[in-house]
Amino acid sequence: MSRDRTSHWKEVATAVHYARAAVQVGLGAGEKKLLQAYFPPSTKILEVGCGAGRVARGLLALGYPQVLATDFSPVMVNFAREVLGELNPAWANLVQQEDVTQLSFPDASFEGVIYAFNGLMCLPDLAHRTRALREIYRVLKPGGVFFCSAADREQGPFATQWSAVNPAKDEVLGDSWHDTPSSPVFMHSSTEAETRAELEAADFKVLTSPLSSDVAVENQFMKDFAGVTRFYIASKII
Repeated sequence: MSRDRTSHWKEVATAVHYARAAVQVGLGAGEKKLLQAYFPPSTKILEVGCGAGRVARGLLALGYPQVLATDFSPVMVNFAREVLGELNPAWANLVQQEDVTQLSFPDASFEGVIYAFNGLMCLPDLAHRTRALREIYRVLKPGGVFFCSAADREQGPFATQWSAVNPAKDEVLGDSWHDTPSSPVFMHSSTEAETRAELEAADFKVLTSPLSSDVAVENQFMKDFAGVTRFYIASKII
């Protein structure tokens, strides 16, 4: 029997881990640099896969008032409300439950969408990623910007290990389970070309896709939390 690739995100222990990260880690230096470069403070932003509110909390604290944080997991939503409400009780109302593969919002509702910390790659498979990207594209306004990150199997500390992997016929290269403080988590490690192709297949125009290590020097908290990842900035073609 195959394992549930979403179960990790429904556990209280996982939410506790991410709630701690929201407070201790906050926005990474690379995230902050790119988000401030491509998202003016007036941007109406949807965050999908918000976890316990790490990115939303950071953006709200930076003076981004129009942030709506969403996650499919009711456990994560509850923790995110606590994390945001701790800074400002009104911010707890800026979190709601949403499935990124079938968002409830009308077309062209947001000027920016964020899917941080490899969230897109933690979806169960390519079909789910495809549906998610189409939904994100749909709810973005023309010219709107999408920010996401993805573990890169050709770059970073695990590149050598991935280069030696020869998947079986029923396996997908890049799919793997990783141990965490709470439970194993599923994640797909992509290549830059692969993720660019998925974004372009959803009609996005990729503006830039740097490795996080090329964007900014991270503090030790972020290095321990996220390691090296690849950022993607894409726009909805007008």
